[in-house]
Amino acid sequence: MMVELTGSPAALPLDSRPKSLNVVKGLMLCRVIFLTLFLTITILFQLSERKYFFVPLTNEFYYFIGLFYGITIVYALLLKKASEPRSFAFVQLVIDHFFIGGLIYFTGGIESSFPIAYIISIIGTSIFFYQRGAFFSASLASFLYGLLLLLQFHRWIRPPGQGAITYEASQIFYALILYMATFYIVAFLSGLIAEELRKKKKELIQKQDDYNQLETFNRNIIQSLDSGLLTVDRDGNINFLNRTAEKILAVNGDRLKHISVYGLFPQISVVIDEIRKKGPEAPTDYQRYETLFVTQDNRKIYLGFSISPLTAPDGALMGYTLIFQDITRFKEMEEQMKRVDKMAAIGQLAAGMAHEIRNPLTSLSGSIQVLKSELVLDHPGQRLMDIVLRESERLNALIRDFLLFAQPPRTNKRISKIGSILEETLDLFVNSQEYHEGIRITRPQLHNGVQAMIDPDQMKQVFWNLLINAAQSMPQGGELRLLLEKGGEGLLAANLPPATSRKTREWVRISIADSGCGIVEPEKEKIFEPFYTTKDGGTGLGLSIVHKIIESHDGAIKVDSEVGKGSTFTLFLPLTPEEERKTC
Repeated sequence: MMVELTGSPAALPLDSRPKSLNVVKGLMLCRVIFLTLFLTITILFQLSERKYFFVPLTNEFYYFIGLFYGITIVYALLLKKASEPRSFAFVQLVIDHFFIGGLIYFTGGIESSFPIAYIISIIGTSIFFYQRGAFFSASLASFLYGLLLLLQFHRWIRPPGQGAITYEASQIFYALILYMATFYIVAFLSGLIAEELRKKKKELIQKQDDYNQLETFNRNIIQSLDSGLLTVDRDGNINFLNRTAEKILAVNGDRLKHISVYGLFPQISVVIDEIRKKGPEAPTDYQRYETLFVTQDNRKIYLGFSISPLTAPDGALMGYTLIFQDITRFKEMEEQMKRVDKMAAIGQLAAGMAHEIRNPLTSLSGSIQVLKSELVLDHPGQRLMDIVLRESERLNALIRDFLLFAQPPRTNKRISKIGSILEETLDLFVNSQEYHEGIRITRPQLHNGVQAMIDPDQMKQVFWNLLINAAQSMPQGGELRLLLEKGGEGLLAANLPPATSRKTREWVRISIADSGCGIVEPEKEKIFEPFYTTKDGGTGLGLSIVHKIIESHDGAIKVDSEVGKGSTFTLFLPLTPEEERKTC
């Protein structure tokens, strides 16, 4: 019976060991209180010179109470070593039944009023072992009480202080039936209540488990979002942010908690004020906002975010939820698309103007050359004639750039050594009018073995424009550094522009750096725009042509510049042509 009760599969999951130990301690405390109260009353009766407390107060009675005090102390010493609190409690409850039987014996047997103490033991057993334990306790109490009455009826035992009293069998039977009925009724009621409590406890634990699983599920969803999410209270203090938000903002979440969101995003106060004026009852219309955020390492990123009110179940406003993403790459791609559209429109205009102007200009230039050869002019006239020819040639060069920009010749790509093309262009540059002795050229090994599918003539045009641009930025001389290297995406990924396609496995990077005056930040965003120039006599098409040629080669160009220290133009070209990449 003991193994069946303590190993009940329905009970074990509901009672953890710490909780069971607390119930056992409560049981022991109740036992000590009962013994102390009982002993106090008997001593008071003894001091009042009343010799009877239900029965004569003998030394054996005090020995019995002292024995149970000692057993309770032993319980307390064994409690910490008990590996199974329920089994330990079961042993105590069984011993309690024998103690109550001894108490009944010392207080008169059939005449004792203490069989009712079995009711307390039955209720205590139902707390631990529910309905099955309650009926076991009632059965054990009935057996012990019946055994005591049977022994007393046959005069095999005689309670202390009692004479030779003879009891009728009907009297014994009546007492036994009365108390047995009481025991089983109490067992039924207490077991019923215990089972109902166990059922409610099981439902509560199940609901708690469901709640914990739902909370974990929601937390995992929030933490797995690829968007940053943070919540703020009504005063704007941050009280939660997910991992993506920490990654985007490059901060530790614990440092941001309870910090005002207005200090983090100063421009967000206007948006929150608008939502606050609408009130939580107003329908939520999705709106997207943008702001600029500066990280702790002074890196500027663009954030796109939306805000929605956070309400309690009763509809009261608790705070706000912010969902945001890093849109820096999209902003850069947007700027690049705007530049491409502008270049396309201006290219069409340039093509039309060039075709309309170039033919009469050619006729005009030829006519002037004929007049110069046939006419005899004085020195001022000869000088004016030279100026006209020179300016017509400059105008013709401008129109030639227009046509190259607007309608570039068909790209004739073939496998070529980039290092050799760069060396040839550099030799032409050294012998040009733009080069002077103040320019120091640093060119480490240019990897002549690096080959790519390119148009050699167009790439010469690119290198020539960049070299001329570098020389013009160093009128007083300076250092011109060239670099050519190749590698996989892992080597160059940190330097590739965001809008560049990452499908290529290998890239070649060509850098042309100068130590000139540099480019201010506002101008850096416009240098690839057609006709934008800060140089006297410049056409503003040199870098636009470079940009267009690099794009036609499925490459990219990147500019790094610092005022007073110089500029670096970096070209990225795929080593594998686009057609081959599509078949990979």
